[in-house]
Amino acid sequence: MSLFPVYPLYDITPVKAKDVWVYDENGVNYLDMYGGHAVISIGHSHPDYVKAVSDQVSKLGFYSNAIQNPLQEKLATDLERVSGCKGYQLFLCNSGAEANENALKLASFHTGKSRVLAFKKSFHGRTSAAVAATDDPKIVAPINAQQLVDFVALGNLDSVESIL
Repeated sequence: MSLFPVYPLYDITPVKAKDVWVYDENGVNYLDMYGGHAVISIGHSHPDYVKAVSDQVSKLGFYSNAIQNPLQEKLATDLERVSGCKGYQLFLCNSGAEANENALKLASFHTGKSRVLAFKKSFHGRTSAAVAATDDPKIVAPINAQQLVDFVALGNLDSVESIL
């Protein structure tokens, strides 16, 4: 069994990371200006992050959204407070692709429309509708091509208005 070739692989094998540095198996350090798809943009091994994750996992690692979860409710309340968006509903998911997939689905429910407007050279993730709205023919399978997507150049408001 081998890993599916999602990206071309660089000849670096990270074994640990601290703050803004990633270290390979030979002890060579690299300045991490990537942050793993921005997943760890706070820096690696931040003590507050490590403590919060360790404390939570020692109590409860995961449970379904089908139960009341005070941490999720607190997150929703805190986000409402700091964002100033009163009365919104928080939809929690696992990845940017899943967020985009569900945003497309919610927009379709809200508008009753099935067509999507996306920008050329965009990337929205590797789930089905997100792939369809991504301007990269190399990752679009026939099942993804069933989505109705119009691509326009970023900044071309005339094209956007003509499609809308």
